[in-house]
Amino acid sequence: MTEKKENNGKAASGTAETAVSLPALTEDEIKKLANFTGTIEIPIAGAPAAAESAKEQEEKTPNSEWDDLENLLWGGIPASEGPTVNYGDDYVVEKGEPLADGAKQATVDEIIAAVRTVSDPEIMMNVYDLGLIYRLDKLENGDVEIDMTVTAPSCPVAGVMPNQVAEAVAALDGTGKVTVKLVWEPAWGTERMTDEAKVALDLM
Repeated sequence: MTEKKENNGKAASGTAETAVSLPALTEDEIKKLANFTGTIEIPIAGAPAAAESAKEQEEKTPNSEWDDLENLLWGGIPASEGPTVNYGDDYVVEKGEPLADGAKQATVDEIIAAVRTVSDPEIMMNVYDLGLIYRLDKLENGDVEIDMTVTAPSCPVAGVMPNQVAEAVAALDGTGKVTVKLVWEPAWGTERMTDEAKVALDLM
């Protein structure tokens, strides 16, 4: 493409350059653009493909705003981190390895302290003080067995918290194999909470 030049060999005025850059425009259209200060969208190679890619990405994540809201409501713990567990399902999590014979074992108080590091993401209270732990047994060989529940049958993180409890206890020095079972009966109620939890949630 050649530029229009004046007799002195220099490039012509800005209008002439515009006429060369946009050959599809008529002279009247060029005159209208002489004082134009806005922007013009010019399609570029690859734009349709980029638009299609963006559309495909949007289709893959159509509920991104809802997902963000759900994560916020549940303390930033998406239910996708654990398996889907429906009311009545048998769900057992096992973590850790058996202790060697004669190894020092963690105390029950230490195990409870580990359990207290796990919180229900809806209520933001640890699962022990909420009364979600129905049974906690330390066996003679250092293994730990725990039965726990959730606050509601429809709890979307029912598959997450038992795993978190098992991991927290298994990470404690002096614990062997940790088995956490999700149970549904009896149904949980606020009367199972410790007095400290009730005071913290203004229930007393």
